[in-house]
Amino acid sequence: MTDHLNAIVNARLQGRDGLHRLTMADGRFMAITQQTESVPAGDGELDAGGNLVAPPFVEPHIHLDAALTAGEPRWNQSGTLFEGIECWSERKATLTRDDVITRAERTLELFADHGIQYVRTHVDVTDPTLTALKAMLEVRENMAE
Repeated sequence: MTDHLNAIVNARLQGRDGLHRLTMADGRFMAITQQTESVPAGDGELDAGGNLVAPPFVEPHIHLDAALTAGEPRWNQSGTLFEGIECWSERKATLTRDDVITRAERTLELFADHGIQYVRTHVDVTDPTLTALKAMLEVRENMAE
């Protein structure tokens, strides 16, 4: 496959029977054609292998600055929001720019691996130095593509 994708072949689509070819130009879908049978992928084509092709998923609510911190510094034993806030207050005291960026970018990579393309995050801005906010602004730039 080339670096430039111009079609997806052997794709299943919701609400449509059979396999389809999705033709693209300039990063946009231009045409959907029903296939009569499975075809080998050519140069610049991706073989969906009869799998469902769907729009990307959206994560509408996450706190990327707190991602991947479960159990740090301790587990929320009661499972309550109040204890969760206490745990986060303790963890927040140890935040660094690099810590936030590393965890947030790793989380976004995991999301992308599972079909999530758009993310809406919330950031704790109660730290007077705004460590998490500044880091998340860098993450936004780093992960824009």
